[in-house]
Amino acid sequence: MVNIKERWEFHFSEPILGVEIGDINNNGQLEIIGFSKSGKLLIFSINGKKIIELEISENSSIWQAKICDIDRDNKNELLLGGLDGLLRTFKCNTSYELSPFWAHQFGASISGFLHVDVNADGIEEIVAYSIDKSLRCLNSFNGTLLWGQLFEDGIGDAILWQDSLNPDALEIIACGNDGTIRSFKGNNGELLWFKRFQDKVRCVSYLKSNNRELIICGGDDKKIHVIDKENQDELKSLQFDDFVWKCASFMFEGKSYLLVSTYSFIYFDDSNKIENIEFSSKVLCLNPQLEKKWEIDNINLECFLQVEIFSNNYFIIGTTKGKILILEVVTGNIVAEINKMSCVNDIKYDSESNILISCHDNGSIFAYFIGNS
Repeated sequence: MVNIKERWEFHFSEPILGVEIGDINNNGQLEIIGFSKSGKLLIFSINGKKIIELEISENSSIWQAKICDIDRDNKNELLLGGLDGLLRTFKCNTSYELSPFWAHQFGASISGFLHVDVNADGIEEIVAYSIDKSLRCLNSFNGTLLWGQLFEDGIGDAILWQDSLNPDALEIIACGNDGTIRSFKGNNGELLWFKRFQDKVRCVSYLKSNNRELIICGGDDKKIHVIDKENQDELKSLQFDDFVWKCASFMFEGKSYLLVSTYSFIYFDDSNKIENIEFSSKVLCLNPQLEKKWEIDNINLECFLQVEIFSNNYFIIGTTKGKILILEVVTGNIVAEINKMSCVNDIKYDSESNILISCHDNGSIFAYFIGNS
């Protein structure tokens, strides 16, 4: 079992949309950053002391952040992407002052970005995608465009795919609001194949099944589509009652499994108090044969992590109702539960310190110590 102890909390005047944990200024200590709806960045010590508050993008939300070494100087930088379409990178000194490193402008909100090696040269690039219909591969040292591709509508998700038999064969597979899923050659962006579906495709992942590589996608047609990677034939589809929101593959005991979540927007109806809503959406796990291994009903998932805690594999999920659940990967059994009554926008876990951080729509940030009970 897992034992959770709340360590500290912080409350801000607006929603905190995401959090990240890392050594932002290379002082040998972990920091926690939170980013807000109006474009503010908050930096905390691991013990919860607010170190500094910075305005990054005036009245423009930040969606995603990453602390990592993007220019291979053995020092971390900070990447931020958000509503104004400007992908920003910063260096941070020991006084927690941010200095711009480079920036790259998109035409609309940035949906997400990856820090991955797309051409097997041992150097990671930045692959970012936007509501402006563009997918762009950028030089991580200076932000210049290496290659780009356009969809007919905004892009919502992308993954790096690597051929298990030929590790140098790398592709970026992305999906969009135009109902398409497209694969591009990693080294130059050449379009390799695409498929079109009837409605918006929100998520894409992959699965290895009986030595066959599968691409999985889903979205507003309320289906999971299973595609043979080799010939792009659709092998089957699985029907759900709600939008397919997220799908992600994970390995367990040498086999590939798929986590799927569906999503209901019923809480957008102001006449329904969220605490009284019985969501029809669910979270489920599929085995390599795409058979249901476990399922949890009445959950509207907002975010999730796969983590290893004391040599055991778990999912940590955050929900629209404000619950944080820790699930056993193999069974789906809930081993711990936290309820904060405000939508969980993001969760992060640091395995070295056993610290779990969550942030919420009501402006709160919580830190928990996870122990072995």
